[in-house]
Amino acid sequence: MNSFTFKVAKFEIMRQLKKPAFWAATLLIPLLMGGIYFISFISSQNVDQNPALDENTKVAITDDAGVFSNQAPFIINGDKEYGKEMVTKGEVDLYFYIPKDFLETKKAEFYHISEGLEMFNFDANILKSLMAQDAATRVAPSDILALNGQFEIEDNKLAKDGSNSNALGKAIIPFFIGILFFMFICLCGNRFLLCVVEEKENRISEMILTAVSPKHLIVGKIIAMLVLGMIQILAITIPVVLLVFANRDNQMISQILAMIEVDPVAITLSILLFIVSSIFYAGACTFVGSLVSTAKDASSFIGPAIIAMVLPLYCMQMFMMTEPNFVVQFFTYFPLSAPVALMLRQGFGTITTLEYCIGLAVVFVAAVVMIRLAVVTFQKNAINFGTVSLKIGRRKK
Repeated sequence: MNSFTFKVAKFEIMRQLKKPAFWAATLLIPLLMGGIYFISFISSQNVDQNPALDENTKVAITDDAGVFSNQAPFIINGDKEYGKEMVTKGEVDLYFYIPKDFLETKKAEFYHISEGLEMFNFDANILKSLMAQDAATRVAPSDILALNGQFEIEDNKLAKDGSNSNALGKAIIPFFIGILFFMFICLCGNRFLLCVVEEKENRISEMILTAVSPKHLIVGKIIAMLVLGMIQILAITIPVVLLVFANRDNQMISQILAMIEVDPVAITLSILLFIVSSIFYAGACTFVGSLVSTAKDASSFIGPAIIAMVLPLYCMQMFMMTEPNFVVQFFTYFPLSAPVALMLRQGFGTITTLEYCIGLAVVFVAAVVMIRLAVVTFQKNAINFGTVSLKIGRRKK
C-alpha cells in the first residue's frame, strides 16, 4: 500500500472513530439485542404464567360419564354442587365436573379459585392431561405411540450419487454471509456516498488534491470505509454469536447447530465474494459520489443501483430451480446483481464451483473498473461544482 494511501485511510478511520455518532450507530443494534434478551430472560425467570400440577395440588373430579377408570384417585362420589363447595372451602384446589352427556356434547366444567390475572391461574387443559394419563394405563404401548406420534424418525437425504445430502446444512453459512453483506450495505451505503461528496460540498477538495493524488485519496477513503464497515459488522455479529453460544442448549438452536455442514471450499468462496462485493459496492458508491456535487443528488443516482443489486430476491423461486434459466444466468453474471445472485445460487446448491468462480471474477473486474472510474471522475469533477464531466482522457500539457 502506498504511503499516501495509508495516510488517507488512517486519517479517515481515526476521524470516524473519534465521532460519538459512529459508535452510537455501531453499538445501537447490539445494545437493543442485549436489552431485549435481558428482558426476556428476566421475564422467563420471574413469571410463571401456567402453574404446574404437582403433588401438593388437590384435584377432585365428578365423572358422571364414566370416562376415567375406577383406579383414578381423584374421582369423588359427590355431585357438582358438592364439588364446588369443596373448592370454596379450600378442601381441593381444582374441581372438574364431567356430565353424563360428555361423549355427545364434548364439554366439561372447571371450578377453581381465581387469583389475579387469568394468565396466572391453572389451565383448564389439565383435565385433558389427566384423561390422557388415565387412558394410557388401558392402552398398549404401541397404540400410544401410534396415537400421540411421540417418536422420532431419522431423515436420511441422499444425493443422486447415493451419498448423504445435507442441502439445508450447507446453505446456512452462505446465507449467513449474505445477510452480513446486506447489513454492510445498510450500514455503510450512505457513508460511502458522503466520504467523497462532503469534500466537494465544503469546497476543500482542490486543496486536498494539492497534497494527495486523486488515486491515493479515493483508494484510501475506500479502504477506510471498508475497515469501518467491518468494525460495525463485527460489533453486531459477535454479540449474536455469543447469544447463540449461551443458548446452545435450546432445542431449536441445538438442532440448527447440529445441522450446519462446514464445507471449506464453499465457505472460502463465500468470504471472497463478500469481500469483493463489498469493494465493488464501495467503488460504485464512491463513483456516484464523484459524479455529483451534493449528497441529495447522489441518493437519486444510487437508488437504481441498489434496486438492481437486490432484484434477484424478487425472483427467488427461479434460483431454486436445478436448471437455471436465462434470467438466472443474466443475474449471475451482471455485475450489479451478481453478488446476491451468486449467494442465492450457492445457498440453494444450484451452481457449480466453476460458475461461481466465473461470477466472482466478474464482480472483481467490475470492482476494479468502478474504483478506476471513481478516481478519474473525481479528478475531473473535484473542483467542478455545477456540472458533471464523464470524459476520461489525458490532460493536454
